[in-house]
Amino acid sequence: MGVLAVYVQGNTVQVGVERQGDLTTAAFALSSNNPETTAAQQLLPWLQAAGVSQDSLEFIVTNGALQEKGPRGVYLLDAHLQLVPGWGGSALAQLLGKRFSCPIYLVDPASAGECHPHALVTGIPAIQRACLADHFLLKYLARQGALRRGLEQGAGRFIVAHLDEVHQLGAVAEDRVWDCLTSADEGPFALRHSGGLPFDGILDLCSAWRNREAALAEVVERGGLKGYLHVDRLADLYTQHGEGAELVRQALVYQTAKEIAALAVVLHGQVDAIVCAGELVAFEPFRNALHQRVSFIAPLIAMPGSQGVQALLAGAERIRNHEPVINRN
Repeated sequence: MGVLAVYVQGNTVQVGVERQGDLTTAAFALSSNNPETTAAQQLLPWLQAAGVSQDSLEFIVTNGALQEKGPRGVYLLDAHLQLVPGWGGSALAQLLGKRFSCPIYLVDPASAGECHPHALVTGIPAIQRACLADHFLLKYLARQGALRRGLEQGAGRFIVAHLDEVHQLGAVAEDRVWDCLTSADEGPFALRHSGGLPFDGILDLCSAWRNREAALAEVVERGGLKGYLHVDRLADLYTQHGEGAELVRQALVYQTAKEIAALAVVLHGQVDAIVCAGELVAFEPFRNALHQRVSFIAPLIAMPGSQGVQALLAGAERIRNHEPVINRN
């Protein structure tokens, strides 16, 4: 039987079906954040064409974030599990789980409780850092870094950066995410995300728009590379020429390098490697420029291409190997 991985990142859903070592993958644009439309018009026809039937799936794995602090590990997605709304692929996975009558699991879902207490403090008691990113993905990249450095799984100290439609960066040691950030909040700008912004500018932006939703859309849908270069795909990043386009590209390298250097402080400067993955890493000019800025910290390990599906399927192996499910009675 097979396993289906459903990874939602930004406006894209990536899926993969693994059967007896064979992997079939695809990526689709989310249909106006409507999981029913995406499932009916895109995922179900693709799964049918891939030969996936109701009795051929063992289970589904997807990404999500816990509302409450919880231990690391595997969770069964059921009616009692409280998740952060709108985060990850749980809504899509639930639709597919009903269609194929199979259980759904989250592997190492994001949880603020995993990060160091120092990482949760801001500068005002009314606001606490969420410290949310795809923890399963950051840990997977750290394990890949350990493998390439000849270390035991779970050993070593790594800065990891998954630089894709959404940027996710973290400091990982002892198989724990000690701090993390994304382009949706504090990190470098991304394809549509504006990343961290000056506080007074944010206040001006909020005043200029009619409501919270409109202001939020400006910074998470129309910012970043889309706002500067009017591109809708990372694949078009290096198709534009001129000093203005090059300035934006170098600024993206600069901001990413600054966040990587900041995460080195989390690990007290003791870093075995910097693991960089995602679609951006496939661009040699970007990769080389980033290496020039951060190589003084630690060696850089490049893993071009999105690693979300592979990371989920690595978690699926833990389930198949009978790792205990935290919330199963």
